[in-house]
Order: sequence, then structure tokens, then C-alpha cells
Amino acid sequence: MNGNEIVVGVDESEAGRAALVWAMEEAVTRGATVTAVNVWSHEPLSDFAFTSVEAVRAASTELLDDAVTAARAKVTTAVGVRKVSVSGSPATRLLVASEDAALLVVGSHRGGLLREIVLGSCAAACVRHATVPVVVIPPPDRLPRKHFEIEHPIAPTY
Repeated sequence: MNGNEIVVGVDESEAGRAALVWAMEEAVTRGATVTAVNVWSHEPLSDFAFTSVEAVRAASTELLDDAVTAARAKVTTAVGVRKVSVSGSPATRLLVASEDAALLVVGSHRGGLLREIVLGSCAAACVRHATVPVVVIPPPDRLPRKHFEIEHPIAPTY
């Protein structure tokens, strides 16, 4: 890894694919390269069918190939992309991969607060623990949320 590299987490989500496109566009602007990382885990009984490590690894490689091909169709300027498929915890693997990078890019998912509390959030963990700047890309079809200001802050009572 080098300081002129953008590391991006890529998964099957629309936000993950949007993060790859954003990272490639940013790499063009910076004259940087991109390392696209897909992190997988082996769950032998996923979907109630035996899944081999080789099959999961192959699916990860195919996912990266497809994502990079689709992103290249949207980013017309050539940019170097290195694809990395690795097993482990997504947040940990992305944090390690980005230690010497210029930037880490991740997608945000639609999971609600309960999902984040129970399962954790890779994007949130990356923001909290990264040693480099982190860009979080929302899903392309996310509806805008209303943000409310507190009109009367709670004042101390005496």
C-alpha cells in the first residue's frame, strides 16, 4: 500500500458499488490508484446447503470482477484498480488494508438502529478506528431524512 492509494470496501450492496465508483472518480482527481477489497467469511451451512471455502472465495472474486467492470463503465478515465478478496471481519480487514492509504471509502447500508446495535456497523467502526480519512457513501436510493433542531434545549433547573 502507498500514500497515493484509495482503499474501498466493495460488497453486493448498491452502496458498496456506489462507493467503488466514487473511489475511482476520486482516484482520477488525485492521480491515485484504487484497491477494491471484498471481505468474505466462510459459513458452511449458509442457506441450508453446504458451501465450500473455495466456492465462497470464487464468489468474492466474481463479485469484485463484476463490480469493477460495472464501475469502469461509469468512470470513463482510466484508473488503476487492484482487487483484493480476503476472509475475516470486514471492518478489521478494511482498517488494516487502509493503514498506509490516503483514504478509505465505504458504503453505508440501510440497516436500522436495531441492526446496527445488534450486528454493528462496518462503516461506523471504520469511521471510529481508521488512521486515514474515511468517506461513507450512502445507498443511491436512500430517501432524505428530516433533521430536527431542538427548539428549546433543556435548561438546568435551580
